[in-house]
Amino acid sequence: MKKSWNWGKKGQFALNAAILTASSMAMRLLGMAFTAYLSNKIGAEGVGVYQLLLSVYSFGVTLSIGGVGLASTRLAADQLARGRPAGARSAVAKCVCIGLFCSLLACALLFWGADRAAEAWFHSKISGLPLRALALSLPFMAAAAALSGYFTAVRRVAKSASAQILEHLTHILAASALLTLAAPRGLEPACLALAAGGALSELCSFLYLFFLYRRDIRRLGPGDAGQKVPYRRALSICLPVGLSSLVRSAINTAKQIMVPVGLEKYGVGCDLALAQYGAIRGMAMPILQFPSALLAACSSLLIPEITEEAVRGGRGRINRLTGRVFQITLLFSVGAAAILFVYARPLSMAFYRDPQAAHFLRILAPIVVIMYLDDMTDALLKGLDQQARLAKINVAESFLSLLLLAWLLPALGIYGYLACLFFSEIFNGALSVNCLMEQTGLRLRWGDWLLRPALCAGGACWLARRLAPGDPLWAVPLACGLYLLLLALFLPRRAPACPEKG
Repeated sequence: MKKSWNWGKKGQFALNAAILTASSMAMRLLGMAFTAYLSNKIGAEGVGVYQLLLSVYSFGVTLSIGGVGLASTRLAADQLARGRPAGARSAVAKCVCIGLFCSLLACALLFWGADRAAEAWFHSKISGLPLRALALSLPFMAAAAALSGYFTAVRRVAKSASAQILEHLTHILAASALLTLAAPRGLEPACLALAAGGALSELCSFLYLFFLYRRDIRRLGPGDAGQKVPYRRALSICLPVGLSSLVRSAINTAKQIMVPVGLEKYGVGCDLALAQYGAIRGMAMPILQFPSALLAACSSLLIPEITEEAVRGGRGRINRLTGRVFQITLLFSVGAAAILFVYARPLSMAFYRDPQAAHFLRILAPIVVIMYLDDMTDALLKGLDQQARLAKINVAESFLSLLLLAWLLPALGIYGYLACLFFSEIFNGALSVNCLMEQTGLRLRWGDWLLRPALCAGGACWLARRLAPGDPLWAVPLACGLYLLLLALFLPRRAPACPEKG
């Protein structure tokens, strides 16, 4: 039986995954540190207002980039697998143009609706000026997404990773400098400082990526000038992903705006409602998502790999790879969930010194098993050209969770919001995994992939608390090491079953 990849390709995949993992972890650490800085500067209520601002802005981001990055990656990988360098250049150019058109439209909408959004949704805390400042970054973000997709396709992810790090550092440094001057003047100047820092960072990231792209594209050679990718091919990927993402983003924006309003209907004051919302979205969620940096790198790299295997007709290799990825994701996410649950308080206090964030982190910790698995499943389905079906699942989940949120928030308060988060992840994850099973013939081994790892994770955390009772933070890496040791001792060494379909 042939192996999935030769050693050279495995080594390149591992190197790129290591680069993306390191950069992603660095950025998430910087993000959590910056959030801690913000909570000290503007308080939990200020963080909540800023998160609402980002929720509205995220609708513009989705309209701007939609499926541009995915289309750039898939089309460039497809053209290069067919030996068409000119086609790869054409694909990236088409994606940049589509992104610029959509981002200018989004920018105009945000400028036009900024004051109305501020009056209706920001509880009279800020005006529409910070939202307009953020809107200026959208064209640069859209073009950068297409260029970054190219670097993923050619497996030179160090360049896109360095651009992301540059973006984060520029944002943090610029926003911190401006915030020092603006924070004493009130919440709106502080939000404006954060928005200006974000716009400047997107501009720097785009200029840096464009310079790298112009140098890198020469490596492909001239190719046949007639090898052009038509707009309809790029739109066939961008439209289903972009439209579904847009609908989902609109619904999610509505959901985020509903949270403080629903909490007020429940009987919570406006300031406390914004503080609770900020503690979940701005504090607990970044910690929950931090371990997924180890998986996010592999998920983005899997898309071009699976696309190329599909072009070559390597269906059996795709199916075996899917089974292995699914198993590793479950083993990792179960361990992460257990450690986040047991050490929720010391982790939250170390970053934010806020016991309220620890409370929400412990409640949400079990959801990471489904959250991480769903993210990886989505990447596999996109590589299998199932983005249209995935789009339908995402839209259905967003619409149902919106209805559930409107019902539960006034009745249960913040715990109704938490219940909606669980519903969203379970519903979306279950349908996505079912779709993947249909495409690959994946057979799940819940005993080996979920039950045994859960027992090993529980045992590792129990041992770590006994061996390192003094400083809980030292127990976290100890628990990780013990979990890996217990997995090696008690997990059966059997290859995941995934028959070769087709």
